[in-house]
Amino acid sequence: MPAMHRNALYVPGSDGTPIAWHAEGDGPVIAFVNGFSTSNFFWRYLYPALQGRARLVTWDYKGHGDSAPARTAEGCTMPAMVEDLRRVLDAAEVERATLIGFSMGCQVVYEAWRHIPDRLSGLVPVLGPAGQVLDTLLRPVVGPLIHGGMRTLSPVALNRTLRLVRGLMALPVHYPLGRAIGLIGPGAPRPDIKRYIDHFAKVDPESIRRIALNANAHSAEDLLPSIAVPTLVVVGGKDSFCPPRTGVGAQQRIPGSELLYLPEATHTGLFEVPEALNGGVIDFLARHGLVAG
Repeated sequence: MPAMHRNALYVPGSDGTPIAWHAEGDGPVIAFVNGFSTSNFFWRYLYPALQGRARLVTWDYKGHGDSAPARTAEGCTMPAMVEDLRRVLDAAEVERATLIGFSMGCQVVYEAWRHIPDRLSGLVPVLGPAGQVLDTLLRPVVGPLIHGGMRTLSPVALNRTLRLVRGLMALPVHYPLGRAIGLIGPGAPRPDIKRYIDHFAKVDPESIRRIALNANAHSAEDLLPSIAVPTLVVVGGKDSFCPPRTGVGAQQRIPGSELLYLPEATHTGLFEVPEALNGGVIDFLARHGLVAG
């Protein structure tokens, strides 16, 4: 799959920020929509499982991966990120795509139904909510604490705090601590977690602040009953970031949608249970004609 920092193409985003993207393959189009503070490495198991079955498109949010830092605050809203996605699809000469989103990317996927429904063939929200992404994170303390810090810290204080967090994440204790509080599942390989830590050290602080605050102010709950394309909601039974009731509740409001329930998956389910997750997603896509073969 495409690696970060290599062979990226660029398109001007909603506020002119250069947005990095990559596309390969032929056939029906799958566009991946990343989680907050992640890049395309989160798809390292699902992406190759889909190679040869579809044209695959990846891209980075502003301030993430290969994309430049956001030029404006307005460029970090949920509608602006959907506009970035639309511009990536245009640059890749894609008329319609199935969107597969992870975590906060589920909000982008759902919001896309509001703004570009004619460009969507199907939706696969994975381990994420339809709104207020931080509200469900290890409630009642961690999510609101992160939200409060993002909202009140000065740019200097935010930079210092992120440097501290990055330093803690680089310590050996990060892995057992992450497992203890449920953010890292017991089946998540250490190299995959290290890729996330390495990427987090490079994200643009002001971009992720603006994106986090906008994501937590956003909800696409009102859209769920109107979704009219094949939809598969993937839920982790041990996900402490997006509890099962959140994903199940969204799925029950989407007419004709399907549920893939992974009882042992935490929020790192894409790494922990790739065979079950990939198999369920591919089966859904194949049954609905959203991949070749």
